[in-house]
Order: sequence, then C-alpha cells, then structure tokens
Amino acid sequence: MRVEVSAVFREPPQRRGLLWPLAVAAALSTGCTTVGVRGAPGGAPAANAPPSATVAVAPAPSPGSPPAFEQVSRGAERQDGLLPVWRKQDKVWLELKPEMLGKPLFLSPKVSRGIGEAGVFGGLMHSRSAQVGRPQWVEFRKVQQQVQLLAVNAAYTAQQGTPQALAVAAAYSPSLLASAPLASAPHAENGAVLVDLNALMLGDVLGLAQHLQRQYRQGYALDPRHTVLLQARSDATATVFEVSQHFATAGISAGSTTPGTPGSTVPGTVPDPRSLFVNVHYTLSPLPAQPMPRRPADARVGYFSSSVVDFTQDLRRTPRERFINRWRLDKEDPAAPLSEPVQPIVFWLDPSIPQAYRAAVTEGVLEWNKAFEAIGLRKAIEVRTPPADTPFDTLETGRASIRWMANNEPSFGAIGPSHVDPRSGEILDADIALESLSSRAIRTARSQYLSGLPALQGPSSHTGHSHPDGEQCQHAEHAAEQLGLALDVLATRGELDPDSPEVEAFVLAYLKDTTMHEVGHALGLRHNFRASRWRTADELAHPTLGARAGNSASVMDYAPINLPLPGQPRPAPFQTTLGPYDFWAIEYGYKPLPADPTQAAAALRAIAARSAEPAWREALAFGTDEDNLLGLDPQALTFDLGRDPVVFARQRLAIVRDLFDRQARRSPQPGDDAALPRRAVAYGLRELSRTSQILLRQVGGLVTRRDDPASGRDLLVPLPAAEQRAALTLLLDELLAPGAVSLPPALLRRLAPDYLDRQDQRDLTPQLTDFSVAEQELTRQRLLLDGLMAESLAERLLDNADKVRDQERRPLTVAELHQRLRDAVWAPPRHPVDAAQRRNLQREHVNRLAQAVVRGNRRADVRAVVRDEARRLASRLAATGGGDAIEAAHRRDCLDTLRSALQASVVRTTP
Repeated sequence: MRVEVSAVFREPPQRRGLLWPLAVAAALSTGCTTVGVRGAPGGAPAANAPPSATVAVAPAPSPGSPPAFEQVSRGAERQDGLLPVWRKQDKVWLELKPEMLGKPLFLSPKVSRGIGEAGVFGGLMHSRSAQVGRPQWVEFRKVQQQVQLLAVNAAYTAQQGTPQALAVAAAYSPSLLASAPLASAPHAENGAVLVDLNALMLGDVLGLAQHLQRQYRQGYALDPRHTVLLQARSDATATVFEVSQHFATAGISAGSTTPGTPGSTVPGTVPDPRSLFVNVHYTLSPLPAQPMPRRPADARVGYFSSSVVDFTQDLRRTPRERFINRWRLDKEDPAAPLSEPVQPIVFWLDPSIPQAYRAAVTEGVLEWNKAFEAIGLRKAIEVRTPPADTPFDTLETGRASIRWMANNEPSFGAIGPSHVDPRSGEILDADIALESLSSRAIRTARSQYLSGLPALQGPSSHTGHSHPDGEQCQHAEHAAEQLGLALDVLATRGELDPDSPEVEAFVLAYLKDTTMHEVGHALGLRHNFRASRWRTADELAHPTLGARAGNSASVMDYAPINLPLPGQPRPAPFQTTLGPYDFWAIEYGYKPLPADPTQAAAALRAIAARSAEPAWREALAFGTDEDNLLGLDPQALTFDLGRDPVVFARQRLAIVRDLFDRQARRSPQPGDDAALPRRAVAYGLRELSRTSQILLRQVGGLVTRRDDPASGRDLLVPLPAAEQRAALTLLLDELLAPGAVSLPPALLRRLAPDYLDRQDQRDLTPQLTDFSVAEQELTRQRLLLDGLMAESLAERLLDNADKVRDQERRPLTVAELHQRLRDAVWAPPRHPVDAAQRRNLQREHVNRLAQAVVRGNRRADVRAVVRDEARRLASRLAATGGGDAIEAAHRRDCLDTLRSALQASVVRTTP
C-alpha cells in the first residue's frame, strides 16, 4: 500500500519531525491510501511557479456530504462578478466555479481603518517587504471537503513541462493563508461550490495580532466573537470584502523591570488600550492573462525590482533573474512619434485631501508627463476626482490613489508604495499617502512666524516606512522640517513677511516636491542620493535657474532646502521640476522597444551606457539607499547640495550661526511662545549634525561607480587626498573644536520646554526641563570621534592608499589623521568659558584611544599607529603643567587611563 501525505506545518522546526508519522497514522486510520493532492487544482501547475505542494490533511468526513448547492442558496441574493457573492440575512458565501480553482489571482490587503500609530494606519498600502499586509499571488484549491486559499511561491520557477519544473515543485512550498469547509455540494450543472466567507476570511490573515504584540509587548489576540464582515461585493474585475477585526488583551502588562529589557507600552489613541478595532480591506482580482514582458534591471538605473530564481537553464552564471517594476504602458498608435497610451496611469484624488492642496498635488503628479512625452507617450498619467454622487472605492486594486492621513504623530510624512505582478514586475496598484500632521505643522509655522521664530519640531525617531525593496522613505518628513528651517531663517532676517503670498508658495512648493517624489516611487523609481551633486554653488545661488531647471538632477534625492547666504537673493527652495536623471530613468523603464529581443536588449544597453558619457556623468549619476547606508561613498549622501560638499558645509555653518546670533539679539515680545527659542536652537543643532556627517563621509571616502566594466572608468575610486584634507580641516576647526557652538547666557535662559506638550506626554518619554546645549554638542562631537577613530576608517585609509599608490604622492594616512585629531582636541580653548566643554571632549578622546590600544587591531600598521599615538599623548600630558586644580586633576586622570591601557594585555576578540 502506498501512502502520500501533504501537510501544513506551522509548528517550530524542532517539532516537525513528530508531525509526519502522526499525519500518516491519521491517514491510515481513515482507510485512505492517498491523502492530499499534488499539483494545482484542475491539472497543470501555474506557468511561472511550481505546482502548489502543501495541502492540509483532510479530516475524516462526517456522516453525509455538504448540503446541495440549491438548498444552501435558496432564498439568497446573488451578485455576479469575478467570484459571485451570495447573501441571505447575515450569511455570505463565495461561489467558486471549477475554472476558478487554480486560477492566478492577486490578493491586495490594505488597512482601511487603523489606530493612527504603530504602523497601523488607515488607508495605508503595505508593500511585499512589510511585516503585515503583504500582497500575494494566490490560488483557491479544493481538497476533499475543504477550500484553501494558498499564497503561491513565485520566487522559484522553471519552464512548465521540463524536468526542472518537477524538481522545483518538490523543493519549494507555498503558504496557507486561510481555509474553510465546503458550505455546499457542487452545483448539478456547472460544478460550482459555495464557501462561507466568514469562515474563510474572518481570521487574522495579515498577522496583525503578532504585529501588535511586537509593537506594544502586550498579549493582543484576535477576538473572533466581535470580528465581523462589513461588506462583500463583486464585479467582473474584482471581488472586494472588508472585515472589522477586534483585537483585545485580558490585561495590561507593566513590562519587564530588568535593566536593559524593553518595557511594555500601550496604544495612546484608543479609549481603552485593552480593546481596539482594525478594518482590513481585501481585493481579489485576476492576474493579467498575458504577463507583461519583463524589462531587465540595470545597476546604473534605480528601479525597484522583482526577481525569480529560474532553474530552467543550468549553464547560466546565476539562476536569478531581476526585472524592474513598472506600469504597462503601450502606445495606442505604435507607429506614431507621439501617441496616447492604450490605458493611462490614473491617480485618483481621495476625498480626504484638503481642497487647498489639491492643485499642488495634481501639479506634482502631472509633472511626470514631461518625461513620458519625451519618449513618445502623451497624457501617460491622468489625475481624476472620484464621482461625488456614486460610491467609489479608491482602495480597490487597479485604482492608484493619493490620500490624506490623520495619524497621531508624523510617522513617514508621505509614502508611495505599489503592488506588482511577481511574474513580470508589472505595477498593478499604487496608493500614495500624505500625512496631514506634516502639513499642519507647516501651516502652524506660518501663523507663528509673525514673531519671526520657528514652530516646527524635528523629525520623529521612527525609521521610516519601507518600500518594496525594503528601503525607508522619509523624504516628506525631512522636507517639512527643512521648510520650517527656511521660513524661520528668512523671517528672522526680515526677508519674508509671514502673511505674504510667498509663504503660501513655500508650502505649496513643498507639497509639489513631496508629491513628485512619491509619484516617482509609485512609478517604480528608487532614491537617487547622488543627484544632488549636479549643480555648482554658483548655479544653486542663481535666482531663477532652480525654478526653471531644478536644483538637483532628480526629484528622487533627499535634497536640503536651497537657502541663500545672509544678504543674498533667494533661489528656488524646493525641487519643483524633473531633473535630467528623471527623464533618463523613465526612458529606460518605459520607452517602447523593438519587438526583436536582441534589438530590444541592445536599445536598453545603449540607454544605460549614457550614464558614463562625459557630458552626462554628473546629470545621470546614481547612488541609492545601500550606497548611503554602508557609509563608504562620499557622494551618495542625503541632505547635501552642490558639487563641493565643503563649500556647502561652510554655507550651512554661516546660515546656522547667523540664525543663532539673530535669535540671541531678539527681545521677547508679549504673547510669544516660551518654547519657541528652544525649537530654534534645536533646528540649528540638527543642521550642524547633518553637516558634520556630510564632511565625515569625505574622510576616507571611496567613490563607487555603477558603470559597465567596459566604460573606461575605474569602478572604485578613493576621493582625492586634497578633498579629504579640506573636509577634515573644516571638521576639526569648526565642528569639533571646543566652543563651536557658543550661545549667550541670556538665550540659554530662554530655552524652556513646551509645558502643555509635556503634560500630554506623561505616558511617553517626557521633555526634560533643562535643554543642555553643551550636552547636545558633546553628543554630536562623540559621533564625530566615533567616526574618525573607527577601526573601519583606519583600515579603509590603508586600502585606499594601496589603490592610489600609482597616482597619489601623499595620500591621507592613519598617522596623519590621528595627529591632526590630537592637535585639534588638545588645543587651548578659544575662550575660558569653553574649558569645561574642552575637557569633556578630551576625556572622550582619551577613552576611545585607550580602548583602541587594549582592543588591538587586525592590521599591524593600525595597531602600531594607535599605540604610538597613545604614547605621544601620554608624553604630552606628563610634560604639561599649569592651570587650576580641576585642569590638573583632569590631566592626571587622562594620563592614568593612557598608561593603564599601554601596560594592559591586548584582549581583542577576532570576529
């Protein structure tokens, strides 16, 4: 007797070995010789994925079969559509015909009503990298008396009908999302069956309970008794249903009292934290019958991409295929040089968007038509408003939308995720979300700039919201803060009337810039953090050039607001037009290609190769999130602007110091908000921190080029030593030196907190009463010391010297870096009032140097330099005298630390 069992495993791996014999025993006990089904329902497996290979063990049938179809549906009302919906009182069934079993469908889940925090936001589309709410390629399968909803494993494939397809089917499993027993026997004529929609979809399909448990460390679980189906409808293109899910916990945990262990929290936006509701909107729609032709991903052009591991060809270097995510845009007239598309990309403005902002948002969307017209597609993008007199669901798959979100606190500013067909990369849906609090904060700033003082808080501490490739987007949030900084600077200078139309223009320019950025994501484009290097400082200062042709080569960068130096004319502050990179990227992703595959591939290579041509190198240079986050490339940065980072940093320093000086000289007026000076200083300190990190990246910087190997340019190029030294000099002289930020006592005494905000935050981390500028500065300088004294930087300097020994006569060395750092940190203070701050910085320097000595280093040269530097500093301290008692005690303490480190044994643990 042959027994074949297919089972769903949800237990930990260490327990799965126990389940297999139990499943076989259960099968034998029922007298079955074959349990489960191999292959897709209805016969052949899906074209681009292995046949589904995981089916639950069917229970022993109960006496009798399900009631007849006609009996169950008697008296019910039927709504025809993709999956017909039957209703009778509080009962709702889905009708599944045999041809719908195994049919490729797309499940698009969205949170339609959330809690305003913890990532559970009403109206937010989640991408495939999200922890909850992932879109899925799904199939229905009938297994004996059950119907299962399976998520197809689209990541591994082989050509249908080949032996490799059999191997893939045996190797990779799909996932079970939901299941329900049959509610009826097959229809006598068409074989359709009914499935109870409540039984199928009222479970926690998205895993929201686990998400809430992770966020709050409370025992939240789905409450089935109070989870209900709100609506179910179907038409020829989709079946939509919405579920109100109730999550509850019996008690609220106080959390761990163990030091270092995260404590529990509770939602602050619900009346009773033991209970909350989340509405989930599901759309089931058919995947395109003919998948869109794939367009290969290219490292030189920044697109989100999909990938599959295709085992059909064994002789390729890698089985992984990567292809870009893009909308299907075909010319209505392929022969015409300019033609409208067969189906345009339509963005629907959700009714939640305030009327005052709709024009700016519309302009931001339609700006992208310029790039499509350049490749022969006219009116490729449209903006429409839903009809007011008929129901219209902007959350439904296939209706790209832009909506306004009223979250409890700014969490991402704006975001433009999309859902794609995993077989081809075709974008099927996109929902852009704009957070109201970002703009509300700006509007508040406008009213408060009557006093010429800032009103915006800085960015929140969240990590952003992920896009399909996992990157985080905080463009809108940081742009909002940059806008607040600009309004503050210009109003403080007396160059901008807070009630003038110019302020309104600032707000609308921010919204257009933000919308353009997020629409770019919705079109498939990734961040380009190298684009901000396009302009020279003189071009950026031009009064009209930026408005006409852009400040950056791409709106997909995080460019800071373009601020003038004191007394200079105001240039365009934001990016309100597309840059040359945006045109080029759209050309790569959407330009119609020849039908011949060889010619099409050659055309794409020619487009991508343009980035290495001398005339286009600055305009088309690309660097994205991983180039920025890995911390090597001095050119792939956020919040830098212009070709020369040192020139930009000097300008930013001058602007911040002028802001501090004007605030210090301003006399408080009746009715002023006492917390405004504190926010003004916080603005300036954050800007100095950003500037410090831009300069730090230049030291030991390694320029990474994404060229084709045959471009003629080197791919890994250390930054010229002269540019590294210029950045290091500015860092040491202006940003690491004691007294880099010195505010008068009168201003320090006005840095009070917002007491009403602190009252509202009693359950969160409260604002401290005092605002220590010295501690803020020391924190920034600690980060600089961490970077300059890092082992990774020392090792990279050695590697860079090897790369340029045939070009650089005097590269920046580890010894020179440490010597210059020592001279800067141990130089006499500029003013006696800076002596205490100077000692704090020196203690930080000594601690890091001592730790480096004890820890040792993998590289002999680095270890030798560090130990020699410790000896030199110890000798200097031993020979130095004078000063008061505190100064003398400080020197002795530092000397003891260094001598102890030099005498200790190295305790390095090799990673």
